[in-house]
Amino acid sequence: MKRILLTGFGPFPKVAVNPTGRLMERIAALADPFPGVEAHTAILDVDYVRCEDQFRQAVEAAAPEAILSWGVYMGADDIRLERIAVNLDDAAVPDTGGHLRSGQRIVDDGPVGYWSTLPLEALRQALQAATIPVVLSAHAGAYMCNHIFYYGRHWLATRGLAVPMGFIHVPPFPEQVPEGAKQQGLALEVLQRAAAVCVEAVVAALPV
Repeated sequence: MKRILLTGFGPFPKVAVNPTGRLMERIAALADPFPGVEAHTAILDVDYVRCEDQFRQAVEAAAPEAILSWGVYMGADDIRLERIAVNLDDAAVPDTGGHLRSGQRIVDDGPVGYWSTLPLEALRQALQAATIPVVLSAHAGAYMCNHIFYYGRHWLATRGLAVPMGFIHVPPFPEQVPEGAKQQGLALEVLQRAAAVCVEAVVAALPV
């Protein structure tokens, strides 16, 4: 049975309900969310320092064979499979601890970026086959989603851990879409189905 870790985020400024936090809660509440998979979940604080500790503790506790990190992009209407994590914190809003980072490296002596090590094309095709809107995206921005994507890849790489890891952005819930916007958002049930599709595709790509 493959061990998979899924991480999401809690609320942050202007987003009182984070869909990925709710997704992690839903998965954790199910007795067998992904048949044949030992699923572990963690909800990370939207805090530059705390999220690193929480991520590391979750990985050490679960000893996963793959890690799928999730976050919300409020302007999206598709599942966004992020290709690259960049060594940069550069946000216009602070984290929940009040820290504002502008033009700051995540790791002083780290590389410019890391590629996702998830099978992104397989994920894209699987989500499309499930009629779930999906796109490949260049990078995860420069706020907390990118931060944990980069930190996680760097932490794994510097410890010689060949654990596939990547980041997936999801849209807001339909009720979070501003009135009059062209967005539709995705319901929790659709996000749960997307998670199942992604986990299945990732497990299929793991060594036997």
